[in-house]
Amino acid sequence: MYDHIDSDTFFFLLLDIARMLRAEFEHGVNKAELEITPSEARTLVNIARFGPLGQNDLADMSGFGAMSATRMLKNLEDAGLISRSTNPNDRRVKMVQIDDKAAPLLAKLADISDEVKGVTRGSIPSQNWRAFENLLKVVRDNHLAAYHAKNLKEIEPK
Repeated sequence: MYDHIDSDTFFFLLLDIARMLRAEFEHGVNKAELEITPSEARTLVNIARFGPLGQNDLADMSGFGAMSATRMLKNLEDAGLISRSTNPNDRRVKMVQIDDKAAPLLAKLADISDEVKGVTRGSIPSQNWRAFENLLKVVRDNHLAAYHAKNLKEIEPK
């Protein structure tokens, strides 16, 4: 027997909002004609947020497959926006970092993000918005802790 699925639960609301945020950001990137794709823009922003970091970590974080991430990184590197180097502690790991040439583009991406935030926030009062952001940080940290605990269990010797 089929029971009605409530689409206004936390889980579905977050999935819907994430999809709409991504679509709004990608529309802004396309409209701005930045000479990079929306996926490359998200990758560049992630490198700016978390870099320098390993290519595989970036692929995991971005939700791209390793081959897709490699192709995007090559395009960003060819455009002079990022550089890759060998990790001095593990020569098998390629590190990715932002180059100075990316600064103007990152500023434009920040403007696009601010526009998306404005749509998202709407008329929510500042105090409520800050409380909402703080709750989202707790939710994110809960998932990061669970992710790290799961990965540690997977690599523990048996």
